[in-house]
Amino acid sequence: MNDPIEKRLRELVPYLIICGVIFLLLPLFMGTKTGVATYLIQLGAFPLTALCCGAFYKYKKKKNNILLCFVAPVLYALAALLYGMWRASWYTVLIYIAAYFLCTYLGMMLGDVLPAGKKGASVRDMIKKPSRRPRRVNIEEEPAAAEPFQPQDPAEDNDLDASTTEEDIEAILDNIHNRKS
Repeated sequence: MNDPIEKRLRELVPYLIICGVIFLLLPLFMGTKTGVATYLIQLGAFPLTALCCGAFYKYKKKKNNILLCFVAPVLYALAALLYGMWRASWYTVLIYIAAYFLCTYLGMMLGDVLPAGKKGASVRDMIKKPSRRPRRVNIEEEPAAAEPFQPQDPAEDNDLDASTTEEDIEAILDNIHNRKS
């Protein structure tokens, strides 16, 4: 369990099982002819499954998007191969793959937006209010009393700059040059 990829895949298993059951077993009810059940499954059940699994996966505070790689490209493509959906028109299968990929992505975005269930998700926690009670300070942490601020006279500051000689400047420049070498 030390491997992060193994950990991510273990988190993904329940969602893959749910999507796999829906995508691989539900087409058994479609039949061989195109009918109402086919449209209900392909335009209703599959997108809702992709949307809900994506939303619940992200809702549980998962950081990765690996579910996108499995739902549409793997599960629906496998269902299309198993049940012969690609025989009618292969480009329709590609359109469905893109649509289910988009549904999964929208579900993941919805799961990111939903605040409930995550740490700090309540409205009171989301609004940061300053603490009314002062923080307790130990005796060791108490800062020493600072001296009051006293502004300096600008004339004294100019006197300090005037006392620097050319020899001092050359010595400073030599020190800087020697450090670089």
